[in-house]
Amino acid sequence: MRRLHAWRARAPVAIAALLLLWAYLVRPELPFDSLEHHLYDSLVAVAPAVADEPRIVIVDIDEKSLARLGAWPWPRATVAQLVNELTGRHRVALLGLDIVFPDPRPGDAALRAALAQPQVVASQTLDFSPRSDNRVGHLAGRVRVRGDVAAPRAVGFIANDRRLVPPHAGVGHISPLIDDDGRVRRLYPLACVADDCMLTLSLQMFAQLAGDTGGGAPEAEYRERGTRLRVAAGQAEPLELPLDARRALVVPYRVAEGGFPVVSAADAMDPARAIPALDNALVLVGSSALGIGDRVATPIDTLTPGVEVHAQLLAALLDQRPIRPLAADSAPFLLLLAAVLLSWLLWPRHRHAALLWPVVALAALAAVLSWLLLARDLWLPLSPLPLLVLAIAALDLLRQNVSLSARLQGVGHRFSSFLPSLLVGRLLEDQRIGPETELRMMTVLIADIRGFTRASEGKRPEQVAEFAQKCFEVLSAEVTRHGGIIEKYTGDGLVALWGAPAGGQAGQAGALRVSLPVRPAAPDGRAPAAEALDAARAVSAALAMQDGIDRLAGWFGERGYGPLRLSIGLNTGPLSVGVYGSRDHFAWSAQGQAFNVASRIERLTRELDDNLLMGRPTAELLAADQVRGVGSYAIEALSQPLDVYTVNSK
Repeated sequence: MRRLHAWRARAPVAIAALLLLWAYLVRPELPFDSLEHHLYDSLVAVAPAVADEPRIVIVDIDEKSLARLGAWPWPRATVAQLVNELTGRHRVALLGLDIVFPDPRPGDAALRAALAQPQVVASQTLDFSPRSDNRVGHLAGRVRVRGDVAAPRAVGFIANDRRLVPPHAGVGHISPLIDDDGRVRRLYPLACVADDCMLTLSLQMFAQLAGDTGGGAPEAEYRERGTRLRVAAGQAEPLELPLDARRALVVPYRVAEGGFPVVSAADAMDPARAIPALDNALVLVGSSALGIGDRVATPIDTLTPGVEVHAQLLAALLDQRPIRPLAADSAPFLLLLAAVLLSWLLWPRHRHAALLWPVVALAALAAVLSWLLLARDLWLPLSPLPLLVLAIAALDLLRQNVSLSARLQGVGHRFSSFLPSLLVGRLLEDQRIGPETELRMMTVLIADIRGFTRASEGKRPEQVAEFAQKCFEVLSAEVTRHGGIIEKYTGDGLVALWGAPAGGQAGQAGALRVSLPVRPAAPDGRAPAAEALDAARAVSAALAMQDGIDRLAGWFGERGYGPLRLSIGLNTGPLSVGVYGSRDHFAWSAQGQAFNVASRIERLTRELDDNLLMGRPTAELLAADQVRGVGSYAIEALSQPLDVYTVNSK
């Protein structure tokens, strides 16, 4: 019962671990989002940052530009002038617009001509809300998607007016993937609305820059069950991007705040002002003006201009250093391995501190490992940490139970040398042991080494102990081999029982020296009674024990013990067998008249000079031709004479 209560106490831990494991396997990015976000942001804050990134320039529609050129939205002619200044006079390599023009307005012709330039990439916004009713502008999706894995799909969108973006123009989406805490840490590299699929703005710019598509559409294909995205453009080497469980890219945020050169849109449009930083640069046009509201929360700042998110990803693509999340392949195995090692190596022996050191060590190890991996473009998600804390507890419980079971088996094996198997089983099951007995028909064997006291005279205690041990080894082996239980050892002998509860091994008939000296089978074909088999085995054991002592004659002679004989008395009858004593101290034994009679018969062997005698109840259980009567003798403390028998073969 105590073991059952222990398992009930451990059940909540096991159930919690299984539920968390199920949640992690089904949606590995969801169970501990808040913890995951805080840990990632903390690592980004302490990770080495790029202080200066001159390849990418942000042209900012800032407060200065609004003050000089007017409130937003600007006339289309003004926007066209900005695009033309950047692609013409400033000679930028590629221009991405983090701006959408959803409705027709005066000046659209000039803006259309500006957007038609091959080094310009336009934008559109996608709405991934399942209840979105945004359907504004003309959606331009020009990416050919291959394979069976579906891309993330948006429902709504805000796109450019149909007449503004030429069919051959490059267009990327600028929709961030906003986490539950409102921060942007990921972008979908590929997303679709119905059959229209597009790359995110920075990836579309990279494809046009590296692929020189010449008006051709990029091709995209998911690999490895959606954990990687292969993008091919023109003749350039295809780019493979690692994705997380949502098929999103983790934004690296490696460039420190202020690391991107920022040029005011008003300065870029000033004909008299030369800006060397823009020459052959990759330019993203966006806004930091608070009135426009294009700011998002990121791991580096709560008010980051949205255009900077795309700049961060573009910088990683240029260096071919996108972050590879390990959640889809090796993260659970790495952390589980750490949990196993810590569970086995660091689990304390003092239960009051059971979770302290493994939890602290695992958290520290995972944090350091994640920080080192992040510097090498690998992200080891830390959200499974709570799950793995429970895994440590579960592993330790398993380890304790395996260890306890092994120890109990060892203890049980050793106990079985002292107690009957039924009692050992109850002890191992932690059942209450108290005084209780059971009435059974049993055969008692009492053996005594005749001459033991005389042989021990003058010997040292250790010599006497060696002498006794040698004798007991031979006698005990024969009792066990013939299916008996040793009830106790006396100073120079032993008491054994046949027929005890779960006492011995059945089916030992082949080992008997006497060939089944039991009563014949009944006329109806029923097998001899169990009591007869027990009696036969007891007699066979007695004969084998005497032969064993005879075989030790040489060993006795070498050590000066002289000749020894083994006297054995047997009797069969009802005995009360079980636990005697108190709840605090007990012993297993058998009590009854048959036991006392067996003791008297063993003493009688000395008077009759016969090494093996048995009472009538035992003899009557054996075959008639196997035994012979010796006579009736008056025994002290018995009112009637005792009929005594011996074995014919003796």
